[in-house]
Amino acid sequence: MSNDHSETNKKTRAEQAIAFHDRGFNCAQSVVCAFADKTGLDETTLFRITEGLGLGMGCMEGTCGAISAAAVLSGLACSTGHTERPDSKAISYKASRRCIEAFKDTNGSVVCRELKGIDTGRPLRSCAGCIEDAVHIIEEQLFPDS
Repeated sequence: MSNDHSETNKKTRAEQAIAFHDRGFNCAQSVVCAFADKTGLDETTLFRITEGLGLGMGCMEGTCGAISAAAVLSGLACSTGHTERPDSKAISYKASRRCIEAFKDTNGSVVCRELKGIDTGRPLRSCAGCIEDAVHIIEEQLFPDS
């Protein structure tokens, strides 16, 4: 993995995220790495940070990894990084919540198991669809000047 974003510039972020997923990245990794140029972190670091968010956080079929990426990116976009006196949590939480609520409004759920239709046999959205939706929401909510 490199920090070369020329490929990102040639493709939309959603297309890049799907390409990452096709290479074996989990949904969270796919989304976060598509925004590497906006975070100040390299793709390898982002990949490692979000690895445990796969398959609904730790393979528990809980919160969808694609939209979990919004929580990670909200912190990277909004946090002041003031570790001695944290002062930006409310801003990061609000940004994260906006993204997650938009995803839920779009797809009817944020739960991986429900999105995949594991219990009903009727998927609400594919992983690729969730990745695309998450990228578009994150672009709109967190990085509108992208």
